[in-house]
Parts: sequence; structure tokens; C-alpha cells
Amino acid sequence: MIPIVKDDYITTSGTGPTWTCKFKKFPVNFSNSFVESCLAAEEVYSLKQGKVHIMYGGGIDGEYTLSVFRHLGMEVTPVVVQLSKYNTHDTEYAFKFCQTHNIDPIIIDIDFDKFVKSGMLLNYAKQYRSEIYHRSAIMYAISKLDGTIIMGDNEPYICKNELGSWDYQINEHDYAIVNYFKKNNIIGTPHFSCWTSGINAAFLTDPVMVGLANNLYPGKLGSLSSKHKIYNSYSNFNLKVRPKYTGYEIIEQSEIFKHESFKELEEFGKTCNGYYKENYFKFIDRLSNGTNI
Repeated sequence: MIPIVKDDYITTSGTGPTWTCKFKKFPVNFSNSFVESCLAAEEVYSLKQGKVHIMYGGGIDGEYTLSVFRHLGMEVTPVVVQLSKYNTHDTEYAFKFCQTHNIDPIIIDIDFDKFVKSGMLLNYAKQYRSEIYHRSAIMYAISKLDGTIIMGDNEPYICKNELGSWDYQINEHDYAIVNYFKKNNIIGTPHFSCWTSGINAAFLTDPVMVGLANNLYPGKLGSLSSKHKIYNSYSNFNLKVRPKYTGYEIIEQSEIFKHESFKELEEFGKTCNGYYKENYFKFIDRLSNGTNI
């Protein structure tokens, strides 16, 4: 089996206000994030069973993950989830990438209005403890696949706090699909973007992240809009910068968003809205020089 992350270097416990993470310290030696990603891809691929599917909705994380495996000459197939016509502004990046590289993706069409009205969106969210509705359709789509499933989720993230310093943060809802993988014995990982401690260490100590944490980029509040610089710095992918979409922007302006399922999920979400947060520099120092905590 492929572990969610190698050597369980991140473990979680609790839920809601008790949700927390524990980490093993960084490796003594690690390379840049691209090299570490390639090493991880080689290991994951060696453990695969059946065909390898990479979930790719059009975001830069999925595109980077797909590009790493392809760079290594590995046979992988992107999977694009269509939510009726609601998320074409997001999937257009995926389809353009596939067309440019002569790739035939698997397309999973979900009648999103029906998905909501049938109660499936809410059921997935409750069963696997997601405070947000974005995860449900992805879990449903994965249920239609076999073989090995890879997602480029949960890349290291830092954000500016109210005091003007920066924190490393992980949200409980990032682990809803982890719960789905574990409970359904899915082969693969949803967290390729942090699959090894080496990837985590390389990404977090990259000059881009250090610059953010030192407030060298005025107006920046988080690392999401800067991660393309890390992805492109060491590879030759030249991933195009794009808006950070969830794919649900049109849905949130549509009639279906008034359905009672969304209101019920908002209330349920309060039971599983935990997060882990630690000062960036303290976190880096602790995992670089300290003990496993």
C-alpha cells in the first residue's frame, strides 16, 4: 500500500477544537522541492497497483503533480471532474494542458444539482468530516475509478497573522479526503504535495517562503499566490499563473446554493473545523534542530 505520507511524518488527532498535528523532524539533508518531488514520485510509482490516475481540476498543484510524473516518463492519466457547466472556468486550464500535451484525460461528469438534491454532497461531507462542500464531489468521482489515485493536495502553506508575523497552518478539512482514502482502502495518496518530509522541508525553507515570512513582499497575506514561483524555480515546466479557483465560484452565485444541504453543512462544519497553526520560524527551527513533536 501507498501511505498517505511517507513514514507517517505527519500524524493528526482529535477533531474541531481538539484537532492537532504532530511532526517528525526534517531530514538532515534534502534538495530543492522539484528534486524531492521527483524522488517521491519514483517511490509512489514503484508502489502503484493498476493504472495511475492523477486528479486534475485545472489548478496549479494538480498540474505540477501531473508534470512531475510525466517528466519522469511515467504512464499516468489525468482525471477531470466536471460539475455540470459550473466549473468550466477552472477546468479550461486542465483541458488546455491536456490538448497542448496530446493527453486524453478521463472526464467524470457529475450532475451537480442532482448530487446536492439527492443528499450525496451532505452525506459525503458528514461521513468523512469535511466542513466545506468542495471535497464531496471529488470523493464521489474517486469512487468511480480503480487502480492508483494521486492528488497534489496539501502543499505547505503559510499565512500572515493579525500581529504581522507568519504562521505555518494546516486545516482539518484538508484531511477529509484522507479519511475517505483510509476508510475505503484507496490505493494512492491525496497529499502528494507533502508526501515526504523532504518535500515539506524543501518547500517551507525555499527562499520564496522565507521572503514571505520576512514580509519582503508587501500586500501578501498567504503563500497561495506565490507557490508557482517555487514550482517553476527548479523545473522546466513554466506553469502558467492562474487565479486560485475552487471551481465553486459560479455555484455560489446559483440557485442550487440555496439548498438546505449547504445550510446544514455549515452547522455540521462547526464540529470539524479544526486547524493547526504555529509561528513559521519556530516551526522551521523546531523541525530542523529539535525533537519529534
